[in-house]
Amino acid sequence: MDDRHNRDSTDPTLGGCNPTTRFGREPKRLIMRLITSRHIILTLTLALLAGLGTTELFRLTLEANNRVAFDNWAEREATALLERTLGGRAMGAVVFSGETDPSLRAAATGRDPARRTDGDNAARSLETLGREINGEGTFVVNRAGIIVASWDAMGRIRIGTDVGFRPFVQSALDGTETVYAAVGISTGERALFLAAPVWASQNEQKAVVGALVGRVGIDVIERSLRNGSDIALLVSPHGVVFASSRRDWLLSLVGDASHDRIRAIAALRQFGAAFDSPHRIRTLPFDPNSTTVQIDQTRYMAARLPLKWNDPGGDWSLVLLTDLASAAPMALRAGIGALATLGTACFGLLALSRRDAVARQRQEQSIQDAEARQQIAITERQNRQFDLIARLHQTTNLTEMAQELFSGLGRDLPLHQGSLYVSDDDGQRFHLAGFHGNGRAPEQIGTSDGMIGECARQSRTLCFEDPPAGVWRLRPGPGPGEASPRVLLLLPLVHDGRVLGVLELASLSPALAENRATVETILPTLAVQIDFLRATRQARDHLAEVNRLTESVRLQQDLSQQTEDWFRTILDGMPVGLLVVDSSGRIILSNPEIEHLSGYSLDELLGENIEKLLPAPLRAQHVEWRNALTMGEDQVIRMGRKHPALPLVTRDGPEIMVEISLMQTPALGSQRPCVCAMIRPM
Repeated sequence: MDDRHNRDSTDPTLGGCNPTTRFGREPKRLIMRLITSRHIILTLTLALLAGLGTTELFRLTLEANNRVAFDNWAEREATALLERTLGGRAMGAVVFSGETDPSLRAAATGRDPARRTDGDNAARSLETLGREINGEGTFVVNRAGIIVASWDAMGRIRIGTDVGFRPFVQSALDGTETVYAAVGISTGERALFLAAPVWASQNEQKAVVGALVGRVGIDVIERSLRNGSDIALLVSPHGVVFASSRRDWLLSLVGDASHDRIRAIAALRQFGAAFDSPHRIRTLPFDPNSTTVQIDQTRYMAARLPLKWNDPGGDWSLVLLTDLASAAPMALRAGIGALATLGTACFGLLALSRRDAVARQRQEQSIQDAEARQQIAITERQNRQFDLIARLHQTTNLTEMAQELFSGLGRDLPLHQGSLYVSDDDGQRFHLAGFHGNGRAPEQIGTSDGMIGECARQSRTLCFEDPPAGVWRLRPGPGPGEASPRVLLLLPLVHDGRVLGVLELASLSPALAENRATVETILPTLAVQIDFLRATRQARDHLAEVNRLTESVRLQQDLSQQTEDWFRTILDGMPVGLLVVDSSGRIILSNPEIEHLSGYSLDELLGENIEKLLPAPLRAQHVEWRNALTMGEDQVIRMGRKHPALPLVTRDGPEIMVEISLMQTPALGSQRPCVCAMIRPM
């Protein structure tokens, strides 16, 4: 016998265990060989080109999709502008007045010259019309092209002015209503002229006797242009920008600004004096007929829509531009390009790495096989551990439990020596419950003696690696030779805050320390089973006393009241709940501990079926099991051996988990043998 139980565990010469396992320390994958720099550069270059190509394709796709939407929107804008002008309310009012107003007809025919003043009926009709169309002025032109009646918001008198050269006057005299944009002769301001014929009579609209013209400020058109796309232009049939959302492009010329062209435009007298000085003519910085233009480093999508205003010079145009950056945002294109570059680069690098596919596959397969074997070993060890826990639950005494414990641990651990010590009822000494290995161990150890006592006092695991010679000795074989262990483990068995025992393990292999967690996993089960076996032994001792008293009562026909009180005192003092049930399942005897556990009084339990204390789903099954139960007089049965925790229904309804052991009582007089149930909470 060595002095291992008396050596102070706090000796600084003892080393501490490293509980870290070796799993995961070694690399599980071989590092792939590096691809040459030339191949990497080539792959990244191709990936960059692919990303740029994808970005451009994505941009073109977005612009094409946006082109359709933009063209549809531009078509709607042109239609809306045409409806606000030629087909609008103002034009309708001018046409209606030219058809129906007799004072305007009279002014055009010159039948009542005395009334050609601002105060005559024609002037009043013109003022009413002008205010209705929210115009700047209205006037009537006779067949000679002379203004014969007028109203002007600024009070200007225009009667007698020759406007026969104006195309809109000519169109109206030809019987066609028209919209014409021009610079006013008297005002010098840009305006829209709404012209309609004045008919000879309301019923016979065959002869045109004059023209009715309403002048509306160009600001109506310009507000519409500013509220539309990024840039909007109104272009005349001769290529002059008459209105624009950009003021610097007003009266610019679309296309070539040749002297002949400028003289021809100036001869129209449509744009005032803007084209009288050829050197001051500005040209538009883009071609409005193009679908895509670039202005000041910004790309725009362009659309040119015709406006059929019945201008003799041709159709006017609405030109709309929108920034292409909104159709294909740079951030989105950059993201798509980056993803394409990254994807292509990854694909290229993966393609290059296929050169080593065969060797790498063999290496991977080898690693997978090793991992699979390791996983199988881990699973098998876990299954054996679960099996060991189940077998520990099924043991009926401490010696059997120690044998199962060391047998199970020895299958997975390099265990050369082990001892299981269990404390006595008063917790003053530890008694040897089982020993594994060669040699022997002390039968009893004080709770304050040596390293076992130190482990119990600290209530924590003590682990030592390579303890110095003489601290601990073990016999690796049946011979007399001894050796120092490489690893020494002392593990406390704790349940409900009480140290019930100490497990000591010693090994010549350091692997025991690496598998320390495996041992610690079963410690709670071991402590619970020790507590249960001790409680079962105590209950058996109490039951033996009860049986002895019962036998004494059976032999003594005249049991005195004093003896009965003494018997009852013993039952009441038992630390476990006790119920005696007859063959029909009725409770015929109980003690106060049952009242404490269940909440029922003793009077409430007596005469009731035992199934009252079980959950409803288990009652029918329990009746069948009770009827089939057979026991010997000295036999103790533990209910739920695989799952010792059983539910007990309390008086208030909640369930508590208890452990139940059964024992048969002998017959007493006419009383047949009964079953005694010992119940303790988990």
